[in-house]
Amino acid sequence: MGRPTRRIEISEAADQQLRALEFNVHVHPKVRFRATLLRLHRAGWTVTQLAQHFDRNPQAVHNDLTRFEQQGLAGLADGQAPGKPPLVTAVIEPFLHEKLREDRFWTASMLCEAVAQQFQVTISPRTMAQHLHRLGYTWKRARYSPAKTLDPTLQHEHAASIETLKRGHWMANSG
Repeated sequence: MGRPTRRIEISEAADQQLRALEFNVHVHPKVRFRATLLRLHRAGWTVTQLAQHFDRNPQAVHNDLTRFEQQGLAGLADGQAPGKPPLVTAVIEPFLHEKLREDRFWTASMLCEAVAQQFQVTISPRTMAQHLHRLGYTWKRARYSPAKTLDPTLQHEHAASIETLKRGHWMANSG
């Protein structure tokens, strides 16, 4: 004897919310997919028909239905990924934005030091660079450029030694 047909009740209000999620392009694709699946189930599709139509395992369809039954709309989204939580938290992000708005040159290493000093959190420069990239920041290789123009008297004073260096004749303590 086969498994009995499973039906869950989805109210009209819940169906309207599912419809809004289904067509919202700013919602994660998995959530949109699950909303579609639930709306079709409400329309009378069986678990077997849904599994065949979406080329999914029937158990996965059952899992989606169960999560919706137990958690409501919150059950459509995936839970927290397993593993170590991110080092750069929601508290640290505004601090990074503030630092990067300063009129100053920042490297990932320098930002790591600033975060360690402010929040006592050790982050590697590579992790910081990856997080900054996720926040939408880009960077170029740093190069030296003088912050202010050179003093003409100092420049004239060293002009002779600059010419000597250009010719490749340098002697220690000459002068």
